[in-house]
Amino acid sequence: DIKDYTGAEINIINAIELFQKHENNEQLFLCYNLWGAISKNLNEFELSRSYFSKAAEYLSKLPKESINEKQNILANNIGNSYKEQGDFSKAIPYFEKVVSTDSLLIKNSKSYALALDNLAYSQFKTGKMKISEANLKKALQINIQENYLDQIAMSRYHLAEYFLTERDTTLAIANAQEALEIAKESSDNQLVLETLKLYPLLDPENAPSYLKEYLVLNDSLQEEDRKIRNKFARIRFETDEFIAENQLLARQRQLWIGIAIGLFLLAISVLIIISQRAKNRNLRFQQQQQQANQEIFELMLAQNQKLEEGKQSEQKRISEELHDGILGEMNGIRMMLLGLNKKIDDNAISMRGAAIEKLQGVQEEIRTISHQLNDASYQKFHNFIISIEDLLRNICDAANLEYHFKYDEGLDWDALSGDIKINLYRVIQESLQNSIKHSAATRINLEMDSTDSALKVTLKDNGQGFDTKKGKKGIGHKNITSRVNKLNGDWSLESKPGKGTLVTVQVPYQLKESESVSQINGKEKFKTVEKTSS
Repeated sequence: DIKDYTGAEINIINAIELFQKHENNEQLFLCYNLWGAISKNLNEFELSRSYFSKAAEYLSKLPKESINEKQNILANNIGNSYKEQGDFSKAIPYFEKVVSTDSLLIKNSKSYALALDNLAYSQFKTGKMKISEANLKKALQINIQENYLDQIAMSRYHLAEYFLTERDTTLAIANAQEALEIAKESSDNQLVLETLKLYPLLDPENAPSYLKEYLVLNDSLQEEDRKIRNKFARIRFETDEFIAENQLLARQRQLWIGIAIGLFLLAISVLIIISQRAKNRNLRFQQQQQQANQEIFELMLAQNQKLEEGKQSEQKRISEELHDGILGEMNGIRMMLLGLNKKIDDNAISMRGAAIEKLQGVQEEIRTISHQLNDASYQKFHNFIISIEDLLRNICDAANLEYHFKYDEGLDWDALSGDIKINLYRVIQESLQNSIKHSAATRINLEMDSTDSALKVTLKDNGQGFDTKKGKKGIGHKNITSRVNKLNGDWSLESKPGKGTLVTVQVPYQLKESESVSQINGKEKFKTVEKTSS
């Protein structure tokens, strides 16, 4: 989908190797069918059809009752391969085969309309104008009747091209306009580009404006594809590194086990030789040696256990950082980009730039995690309250939410330990993401209070709420529990359908006396930060 065809081919080859070991014919059919589609997108049409033929071999090995629909899919794909190559006469028999399938219009009207539209377009390209027009209109009628928006847009596009050839400019423009509007509505950017390329032939006077719109959209799509491909390339690289590290640890573990076994066998050999020389002395020595070997073995087991516990702890920590930090940022960026997907004005371009800067921030956070976050990295929160304000503002602005932030201004929040700051930050971040993703809230209230010995954080939204007895506990709640437990604190979640959700976190803390909460007339000072909708 993101045009990373090289990555797609690597994965499909790996999948085929696995399925061949288990002789899974159905999955092998799907793999070769997909490989043919990948090759078609690379314009390797002959190669794509060879993969489709291989898919047909595995399809023939399946039970007869399960192959009819798959045969239609395969025939349509082969026809598309010839159609996109420009060999329309060879494409027609494959589309005719699909259309002639018994009761296909009743059983699967969408597949029927798609195949009929492809057939009609191929007939049009081979000069069979009358039957082409009839089939194009019939396919359009089915798509409109069943409200298949994506296929309506394609049918309109084909009719526009047909009427352009027939020099009926009025009908051509009308169908092109319908195709363009529906393609934009359904976010079919590829069809939008194809329709914009057709417009200069329909309306030469306004050709420059259509060309400009085409170039802007095409450049935007290429940039988005490039960014996503780069992201997956980084993920593959980091995954390969992680696998290599695990393989190295496994080899080291095997080496230690081999050395231990070798030492153990050597010790037994020595004991046997000594036992032949002096029975009584050898017996006492053997007992001592066995005791020493047992201690060595127990130490090795303990060492391996500690190594495994350390690995699991580090994996859990990295999982928490990825889920609470990077995933949260990516969700915010995704929502922003979804809102900008159909916009091309200067403001949208500026906001896309801001999204790119956020992606760079995510990249920096990945790099920080990869260098093993430690206590020194926690101290990057030079101003804890500013960090919380930035987090609240960025997440709520992206989701267009109002927020109200109130905190104890008398407490020196920066004097808190790094563990407390980073874990409270992540807990607040996870709670905000849960409100945005699940509650449909319009306002968030965040309060941070303190007593002489404890910090209290409450986050409340005005969303739809839920039944806490029925709701599932996902990885987000598990991460919050883990982080609060690290701080020897506790947290609670209160919610009812239609009543919003309240998250309360309490953790103990200790400051030097000079850094304790200042009091004015026996009351703590508070400061409020608020953002309301315009």
